Amino acid sequence: MIISPSALTTVTSQWARAGYTVCIHAIGDLANRAAISAISTASPSSAGFRIEHAQIVHPDDQKLLWSLGITPSIQPTHATSDQFYALSRLGEERLRKRAYRMKSFLPLKPVLGSDFPVEPPSVLAGIYAAVTRRDPKTGTSVGGGNGWHTEEAITVGDALRGFTSNVAAAAGMPKAGKIEAGAWADWVVLDRRLEESPQGWEWLRDETAVKETWVAGKRVFARDTEPIAVV
Repeated sequence: MIISPSALTTVTSQWARAGYTVCIHAIGDLANRAAISAISTASPSSAGFRIEHAQIVHPDDQKLLWSLGITPSIQPTHATSDQFYALSRLGEERLRKRAYRMKSFLPLKPVLGSDFPVEPPSVLAGIYAAVTRRDPKTGTSVGGGNGWHTEEAITVGDALRGFTSNVAAAAGMPKAGKIEAGAWADWVVLDRRLEESPQGWEWLRDETAVKETWVAGKRVFARDTEPIAVV
């Protein structure tokens, strides 16, 4: 830890009183306990509090996280990257009860991301990891390839919300992260529909599934066509 629990409590309360959305970086269970404790003493700003990673959280602290309404900011590909050595670092019990939660955090509308440049920035890879709990680079997982601790896998709908509307809500940006009248017109066009129960998700590993990108209502990228001038 690079800051003591008492100092973290002080600065968390100070920034929250000043109206800022306080986001605390915490990976291990001790760091998450300190972050949750600090948040419990502060009054939230309009956008609340976030814990970045929330990667290993003691079951008692998970209950506090839920009761305080803290938003966990999770990177699905961390689980699929770490799976190959996590058992030797954490042990079976901590993996089973504390580590790499996703489905367990759904009532809190978790934010999903990539932690780029630590992990690749691809949203499709993140969705693949969240839904299958397999490595997007290889399509494999520890223990036979069917997914690592799949009890924490989430649906594609929850994954999409995690990468879009949940992000906007956590940042206090109500006009972002959704498709409706008056919202920001940023989206991508894929080469097929995202369905809840498809035959498989392997196509998410292929970035060419993205056919167009639109920003502020203008198409700024189109695959297999002439380059688009941005004006």
